[in-house]
Amino acid sequence: MSKLEIDSVREEISRLFPAGNPALGAVARALRVSPRTLQRQLAEAGFTFQKLVDEVRFVTALRLISEHYKLSDIAFRLGYADAGSFTRAFERWTGLTPQKYRSRFGRIAKTSNHRAEY
Repeated sequence: MSKLEIDSVREEISRLFPAGNPALGAVARALRVSPRTLQRQLAEAGFTFQKLVDEVRFVTALRLISEHYKLSDIAFRLGYADAGSFTRAFERWTGLTPQKYRSRFGRIAKTSNHRAEY
């Protein structure tokens, strides 16, 4: 799977966040492949579907935090049930609450490419 195709998977995952946790089947349908084909192609490129979901959530969260969205809005945009669920996930990713991250890195995060290891 090429970088362009991985980016298409990322975009589709991002598009599905407000509906909840993006499902492999929904992403595969949107990309017009079977779920198994998508899994196989992702594996060949060194990814898992869940790893991409987590990566897209993390990168999107950093962007939205740096743009000073309310935590409840970020949680909704990323498919979390509430701000508390998002805060716990963000703390697992970074070791900081979103509020502490924003106060510490808010301006830096806007211009940097942060990646988390999953």
